[in-house]
Formats: sequence, structure tokens, C-alpha cells
Amino acid sequence: MVEPNWDYFIHAPLDQGTIRFETKTERALHARVVAAEANWMQYKTCEQLSAYWSAKLDLAAFREGREQAKQK
Repeated sequence: MVEPNWDYFIHAPLDQGTIRFETKTERALHARVVAAEANWMQYKTCEQLSAYWSAKLDLAAFREGREQAKQK
């Protein structure tokens, strides 16, 4: 099973890597989506698919909240 390297997401600079993130939370949520997708592709179970959808929804909700905060 794929598990994100949480230590990297806590300590690495935000401007490092090919995708630029505004916060470490956003980067960690994105890592969760990538790991959940890899797990679903490997195991192809309903449980893994549900975890992938949940991770995507969490990331989308976080980004939507950030956008709303910026508009205020």
C-alpha cells in the first residue's frame, strides 16, 4: 500500500517540486489524493475507490475555502 512521506510534507519548502502549493496543508492533501489513487489503481477495491473520492473531495473543499477567503 502506498503511504505519503509525511515528514517531507511537513518540512520541505513550499516552492520545491513541480507543483507549487500555497500551504503545507494543501500539499499534504494533494499527496493523500495521489497515494489514494495509486492504491486504488493497484488494488481496485471499493474501499480504495471510496478513499480516493474522499481524498479528492477534501482537497477540493480546502481549495474552495481558500478561494473564498481570498475573495473577502
